[in-house]
Amino acid sequence: MDDLKPELIAADPYKSRKWDELTTGADIDPAAVPTLTLLVNWYAILDQCMRDISADDGTHVAYVNDQGDVKAMPQIATMKQASAEIRALNKQLFADGGDTALIRRETKAAQRDNPLERARRARELRLEVRNGGKAQRKAAT
Repeated sequence: MDDLKPELIAADPYKSRKWDELTTGADIDPAAVPTLTLLVNWYAILDQCMRDISADDGTHVAYVNDQGDVKAMPQIATMKQASAEIRALNKQLFADGGDTALIRRETKAAQRDNPLERARRARELRLEVRNGGKAQRKAAT
């Protein structure tokens, strides 16, 4: 889907890789490009924040300001916002694979690779023993 990839995304190696990761094997509605661009940028922001707090000798969650007060790293609040935005944009773009999804992935690939889908299938196929030891399939409720 390089024909839909904006120049801003293609110019940055991280963003370009993330775009490719999200769009490989997918049917993309051209109307999804601005939202997908925003999603990729939020992923880049999250990645940069993680790099910032993981600098030097470990993970830093607090700092001491000029007045001697201990403050939380501002990147943590930014990461919380980025995480919320990523969840919302993913829901908007992929819409759980429904008809309203702006990006549709191949069904078999999406089901095979999605851990939530695997867990749902396992739950639906769970065997329950009843009636004197006979195993019966029970649909998830």
